[in-house]
Amino acid sequence: MRIFKLSIALLSGLFLAFSPIAFAKVTGNTITLGSAISFTGKYSSNGIHASNGYNLGVKRVNEMGGVKVGGKTYKLEVKYYDDESTPARGAQLAERLIKQDGIKFFLGPYSSGLTKA
Repeated sequence: MRIFKLSIALLSGLFLAFSPIAFAKVTGNTITLGSAISFTGKYSSNGIHASNGYNLGVKRVNEMGGVKVGGKTYKLEVKYYDDESTPARGAQLAERLIKQDGIKFFLGPYSSGLTKA
């Protein structure tokens, strides 16, 4: 029950962070979320914990049948890039996720400095 409540809280936070006018990248029956997060550098341990939380939330949503949008059900997936714990790299990767990967929904990085970039 505790994991269920944590999953719901995490997912609520994730969806509240999304812009209400954005559209997710959809491929078939999958909605792809993007994240430039610290897997290396000074924030790596916290970035890894954050990505583990994102993965847990996505896994739980998918186990419960996915998300329903406009009467259609979709699974979630996350595309990650390592921002190396640097704001410049985080900004570069956010641009890549938008322009090259077509991502419109993001899961934030660990650090507020990286989020600001």
